[in-house]
Amino acid sequence: MKIFADTASLDELKELKSWGIVDGCTTNPKIVATEGADFEKRMKEILKLVEGPVSIEVTSNDLDQMVKEGREFASWGKNVVIKLPMTINGLKALQFLKKEGIKTNLTACMSVNQAIIAGKAGATYVSLFYSRIGDSGADAKEVVRKSADIFSRQGINSEIIVGSIRVMSQINEAAEAGAHVVTIPYKILLQMTQNAKTDETIDEFLKFWQAYRKKK
Repeated sequence: MKIFADTASLDELKELKSWGIVDGCTTNPKIVATEGADFEKRMKEILKLVEGPVSIEVTSNDLDQMVKEGREFASWGKNVVIKLPMTINGLKALQFLKKEGIKTNLTACMSVNQAIIAGKAGATYVSLFYSRIGDSGADAKEVVRKSADIFSRQGINSEIIVGSIRVMSQINEAAEAGAHVVTIPYKILLQMTQNAKTDETIDEFLKFWQAYRKKK
């Protein structure tokens, strides 16, 4: 399973890059705005920093505007993936971009049916929003599991990205359900490295070694 960073922060990406665990990055206009950054400048900085695919989301639901933005954003780097909404216009825009060899990510999918349509349409990535699926009352793990199973059985080549991760346990659930990629916020990636028993054990070993050295 691949891990993408769900962030638009350069500091977070630089830190995560030093860990050697990030395979790509997903962004959206909301998280870029939260950073207070210029959209184009920040995206180009991220594209240079991240070696893997970087999803850049269009800022319109209008078909012509989505295609225009998709083409423009794709010119910013070889690792650009254009994030399109799971709408009819999003599906139509995907067809134009796909024919031009531009990679796509059909986002905000909330059901197995939407995942099937997105995969059938030829999206490079299909993004299922885990927590938001749960908010609707559906079983998010089952939606991911069924989607992944259908993709495998039917030979759909799209990769399933699971996003909208709010707690660490959802990462394990998504992995167990067959997600190809999980995109994870920085604070939760930090939590993944931590365990109280680990800290206790390391401290015990260090104290023993220090005491042993003093005796020598």
